Amino acid sequence: MHNRVGRLANILKKKFGIVKGDRVLIYMPMIIESCWAMLACARIGATHSVVFGGFAAKELSNRIDDCHPKLVILASTGIEPGKHIKYAPIVDEALSLCKKCENAASMPRLIVQRKELDGKLLDTVSEHYHDMHTLLEEEQEVAIAESLPSAHPLYILYTSGTTGAPKGVVRD
Repeated sequence: MHNRVGRLANILKKKFGIVKGDRVLIYMPMIIESCWAMLACARIGATHSVVFGGFAAKELSNRIDDCHPKLVILASTGIEPGKHIKYAPIVDEALSLCKKCENAASMPRLIVQRKELDGKLLDTVSEHYHDMHTLLEEEQEVAIAESLPSAHPLYILYTSGTTGAPKGVVRD
């Protein structure tokens, strides 16, 4: 676990330029790579925001517009009883709907290709997508953990938005 998290943290730094204080949005189902992503962000001092994988593009775009991430980490698919939900088209649409987040359309996306799609990349995947497992195979160095004050922002958790716009609660 330490090795994978540390290598992923290095990928976030080297490949995507994520540094202490940056924000990363995680749009994934409950898979081990979600944990790796959260811990990798914490290791380098990036603030992560986990968005429930069942949210539609509009709700996802609201959260992107609010937190201004530098990177979106997602899975290729979510598994529901009797069907698969492709996440990449939802993320692409959400980024196209963003009104406040600069360069949303060209934002890099780190994707976990799940075996349930027979290893095939989705048709909508563009040059903005990078495969997490391929990058993990290539990266051998474990990132050194950043020294952070105890009150450093760890994550942003959004309210449901049922009474208006979702509100981001920043936790240290």
